[in-house]
Amino acid sequence: MENFDHVKQNYEKYLGLLRKFFSNDTAKRLEDEMGERLFLAPRDLTPTAGGEPGGLVSFAVSVAKYSKLFGKNLDQKKLVRVALLHELGKLGGPLEGQDLFLSETSDWHREKLGRHYKYNENCPKMSSAHRTLFYVARYGFRVDEEEWLALATSAGFQYDENRFYANECLPLAQALHTCRTFARRDMIKNAAE
Repeated sequence: MENFDHVKQNYEKYLGLLRKFFSNDTAKRLEDEMGERLFLAPRDLTPTAGGEPGGLVSFAVSVAKYSKLFGKNLDQKKLVRVALLHELGKLGGPLEGQDLFLSETSDWHREKLGRHYKYNENCPKMSSAHRTLFYVARYGFRVDEEEWLALATSAGFQYDENRFYANECLPLAQALHTCRTFARRDMIKNAAE
């Protein structure tokens, strides 16, 4: 793997941030059960969307970095916490063989569509945000109501499940969306280089 050192650095930084902003026991439970999967997990199907080994953790670290810039008028600690957790659901189901993304085996899909991953049909159906909340509960990440709402709506207010909150004033959730936007911009830029 070309960027194995970079993937490892991001993973270690991610775990360090989890330990800093949550309890060591909570971070250890996640690492013990999902360590290798978390280390290698892509974020999406294509490289421009984080479809590469370690893409999930890399994106979370990038969103957390932007939390320091865009969290000046709210509780930055909360923003970093939700940044670190908000896409855990993209790991897929908790059991072996339930990864959300699998390596794309079709040369045509790789060459013509740029997809390095495909969806795993053996992964139980659940939105990424809902599965994230499942993992938050499973590993004992203690979040307050505002953090829970930011995690629940992290995919965006345009989705039916989140429209109920679309006209509400949810500064933490909206700050998370802003941080995600800038981290996504960086991801696209880096994939093009």
